[in-house]
Amino acid sequence: CDVTTYTLVIMAHTTGRLKKFIDPLVGMMDGWPGMSEIIIVWNSPRTTLTTVTKEKERIYATKLLAWNEDPSHPLRIFFSLEEGLTNNLLNRYHPKLRPKNQAVMYFDDDGPFFSKEAMVDVGLKLWRRNSNVQVGAWPRNIRYLSSRMKDAGKKGLKESIDIVAKDVQGDSDISYPSFTPFCRNITQDHVEYNRDS
Repeated sequence: CDVTTYTLVIMAHTTGRLKKFIDPLVGMMDGWPGMSEIIIVWNSPRTTLTTVTKEKERIYATKLLAWNEDPSHPLRIFFSLEEGLTNNLLNRYHPKLRPKNQAVMYFDDDGPFFSKEAMVDVGLKLWRRNSNVQVGAWPRNIRYLSSRMKDAGKKGLKESIDIVAKDVQGDSDISYPSFTPFCRNITQDHVEYNRDS
């Protein structure tokens, strides 16, 4: 697969988290090769960025809006509510975003923000081997309260570790789903969204 550029999508909705994602974002823009587009999915009214009262938050909001207004900057803000959407975690996947790259990396505004090595050097290369799947999904940190759920979580983790440990040499009798190391442009797969029809 010859894809070398990607879009970074960050879901956000509050000015209280601007510092938490803008500071790492500046480093990403300077040091992550191939990142040609950044989409901030803003799930609050535009006025939450334009009428910030806290000084530190206003500095970051002003910077974010300035980047959005600069046509030469790779960042743009997708204002979900102005696009007829509600505040929804799934907006990051909505076809109205129209990312310009095939490869898309997702972050929430509260992180975690992984390293270039994890995201670009490993994640993008892994995705290029099978571009029809999501790679490296980060699960929610779920804290179970009941003993039954704690035991089920431990069992699932142990089973996952056992599969990897038993197949270290790749010669176990465990069967895995078939792996298709092709890009969509080779297989001619095409995805059409019918969400709005």
